[in-house]
Amino acid sequence: MNDYLKEKLVTFEQALETLSEAFVQNPSQLEIDGAIQRFEYCFELSWKTLKLVLNRRGITEKINSPKSCFQRSFLDGLIENEEAWLKMLQGRNLSTHTYNKQIADEIYISLPQYYELMKVLLRKLKAENRI
Repeated sequence: MNDYLKEKLVTFEQALETLSEAFVQNPSQLEIDGAIQRFEYCFELSWKTLKLVLNRRGITEKINSPKSCFQRSFLDGLIENEEAWLKMLQGRNLSTHTYNKQIADEIYISLPQYYELMKVLLRKLKAENRI
């Protein structure tokens, strides 16, 4: 087992724990903004961890963006719902590149679904790598 991959999976797991803490009843705008920020770094860890796993499998071409990484991860059976991951990418892009309260609220509502997708991925990668 590659120590760097193990470290990446541990970091990903810790990040997801912080995201799960952000789901609160009647959140303030500050709590919504904080949850979205946590989602953004979890998202980055998810696709970069997938890229690392694909690289370990010998796949190096055309996986330098989240979209291409998700597409290839779907083909390789690492993720099950490519469309959901691409929707998550769209949410991350909106949250990172624009600020609009309505969009932020919509992203916040989607966070539990995104969290579950990332949690399933983490479990799969940990099982596959015996962590």
